[in-house]
Amino acid sequence: MRPTALCLSLVALAACGSEDNVVTSGYAGAVISPVRSSLSAAVTFTDASGVPHPQWVIAMTDGPDLCTKVTAHADYFRTPIENFVGLIVWVPPGQVGTFFVGTKDTAGSEVNNEVLLGFGPPNPPQVVRLSGISALGANISLSQFNAGAGGEAVGNFDVLATDPTGQPREFFGKFKSTYCPGAEKMLLP
Repeated sequence: MRPTALCLSLVALAACGSEDNVVTSGYAGAVISPVRSSLSAAVTFTDASGVPHPQWVIAMTDGPDLCTKVTAHADYFRTPIENFVGLIVWVPPGQVGTFFVGTKDTAGSEVNNEVLLGFGPPNPPQVVRLSGISALGANISLSQFNAGAGGEAVGNFDVLATDPTGQPREFFGKFKSTYCPGAEKMLLP
């Protein structure tokens, strides 16, 4: 085998690593690589009309110890205590399968996503939101969601979010997150 072919073979094998959480970003301003922390939780989301809806949520960030931070700061995704890049996906609770972004169930729970760029101290806390887009094929697949301490959520996603100029950007990957009881009270953006 030639050295170039050997190198390519080794790179291909290394790419088949065992990372359980991967986010591939279609926008250079929002890269989560590697995913250093992920969590799942059953939360209540209050929509713009003030109506609460139950949701299953999976959050992934480029920073460590997300569960500890969200447990101590329920408003972590609204008032950052540090700089971070995060991706949040959510689906109606009580179901596994493939969900298409933009759909809702009869209780008003929805399927959606959001990419967040958090800027914390020493600057004034700020979050730039890249909102999810419902488009043909944008989906979140969930094969497992166990609520409660020690539970896991497993699945993958292929979603779109708008960049600051309004252009759609693709984010895709997979997750295997640990349930975080403290995140049940987190305030979503």
